Amino acid sequence: MAAEETPEGSSWQEIDSPPFKQAVSDLRFVNISIKCYEKKTGSGFKEEYYAYKILAILSKTDGDETEPSSSSRTRYETWRRYSEFEMLRNFMQFVYPHVVMPPLPEKAIRGSANLLNKITFSGEDVEFLLQRQHALEIFLVRISRHPVLSKNVWFHEFLKTVSWKEKLLQSGYNGKGSETLFQSLSLQLSKHGPDSRFQDAKAYATDLDTILRTILEIRQKLNSSMTSLYKVHSNYGRIFNEMSLVEDKLGTPLQVASGCLDNYADSSDSYFNEEESRFYLPIKEYIGFSESLKSLTRRHEVLQKQLEKAEELVSSRAESRNTLLKNNPEEGGTGGKKFSFKSLSARLRGEDISYEGQKATAERELTDAEEALTDIQKEFDEFTRDALQELENFNDQKFGDFRSMLINYVQLQLHIHKKGMTTWQRIKDGFETEN
Repeated sequence: MAAEETPEGSSWQEIDSPPFKQAVSDLRFVNISIKCYEKKTGSGFKEEYYAYKILAILSKTDGDETEPSSSSRTRYETWRRYSEFEMLRNFMQFVYPHVVMPPLPEKAIRGSANLLNKITFSGEDVEFLLQRQHALEIFLVRISRHPVLSKNVWFHEFLKTVSWKEKLLQSGYNGKGSETLFQSLSLQLSKHGPDSRFQDAKAYATDLDTILRTILEIRQKLNSSMTSLYKVHSNYGRIFNEMSLVEDKLGTPLQVASGCLDNYADSSDSYFNEEESRFYLPIKEYIGFSESLKSLTRRHEVLQKQLEKAEELVSSRAESRNTLLKNNPEEGGTGGKKFSFKSLSARLRGEDISYEGQKATAERELTDAEEALTDIQKEFDEFTRDALQELENFNDQKFGDFRSMLINYVQLQLHIHKKGMTTWQRIKDGFETEN
C-alpha cells in the first residue's frame, strides 16, 4: 500500500467550506473496485463487523494528457466498514448540498434473485454481503466520476489513508450530515410560491420511486415463475432418464433429452445472477437516487424559507427604524421615550436608551439584517443554480443508465429463450434421427 498522504494541519471547514474548498486537480481515477469482504474484530467489547477491501488506482495528469503512463499510477488498498461509507456520504452531502448524492445500499436488503420469499437478510448472509459489496463499489465509482465530488480531497483520503475517519473527526467534523435538520423542519407554503422546477423534480422522484418498486414486485412474480420453470425442466430430465432405462429403441434420445434438460435447469443460477446484477441492483440504486432527489428539493425548500424569514426580518427592522425616525424629538416627537420592559432591561444593562442611542441601535440592527439577507440570498441563488445544473446532469446520467439497463435485460431474456429453443431443438433432433 502506498504511503499515507493526509491534509495535515487543515480543518474540514478550511478544506471543504467556501471559500476554502480544496480540490485535487492533478489526479484522476484509473480504477476503483472492492475486491472482497472480511469479518473483523473491533476493539472494546470485541465487536465483530465486516470490512470491505478497496483497491484504488490513481494517476497524476499533466496538462492535456489524456492517457497517463503507467509509471504515474499509484495503487492504494484500504479496508473500510459500512459505517465509514455512511460517514463519507454524510460529509459529502453536508459539503455539497446541491448534489444528487449517490445512494448507499440498505443495511438490510429485502428480496433476492434466488430467495424469492420476502425476508430480511442478516449481516451473516453471503448473498447479502456480495450485494452490498457490489453496491458499495458502484457508490465509489459514482463519486469518482462526478465532476465535483471526485476532486474532494477527503474522498481521496478515504481511498488512501487508513486513519481517514480519525483525522476527519479530529479536524472538527462531527460525523453527521444536515439531513436530520432538514427532515425535522415543518415548512409552510412559501409566500412567493414554490419553484416549479424543484416541485416538478420532487413529483418526479415520487413517481420514479413508485414505478421502480412496482417493477420489482412484477420482477419477483416473474422470477418465481422462472424458478418453477427451471424445476419443471429438471423434473423432465429426471423422468426422461428413468424412461430411457425401460425404452430400448428410445433409450439413447431419451438420455440425450435428459442431459439437455438437466443442463438447461442447471443454468438457472447463471440467469438469476446476471438478472440480479444487470436489472435488480440498478433498480435498487435508482430507488435510492429517488430519495436523493427528494432530499435535494427539501434543501431548496429550507433555503427558500430561510430567505423569506430574512426578508421578513429586514422588513421588521426597517419598520422599527422608520417608526423611530418619525418620533424624532427635534421634530416634536416623543423620541421613543415610553415605558416598556424592553427599555427597562436595556437601562439595567447600561445601554444607551436616548433617542440617538436607539437610532444607532436600530440602524445597526437593520444593517445586520440586510447583510444577513444578502448572504442568504447569495447562498440561495448559488444553490438554485448549482442544483438545477446537477438535475440536468442527473437526467443525462439516468437516461444512459436506464437505456443500458433495459438493453441488458432484453439481451438476457433473448439469451435465455434462445437457450431454451436450442435445448428443445436438440431434443427434437434426437428423436427424429432415431429409427
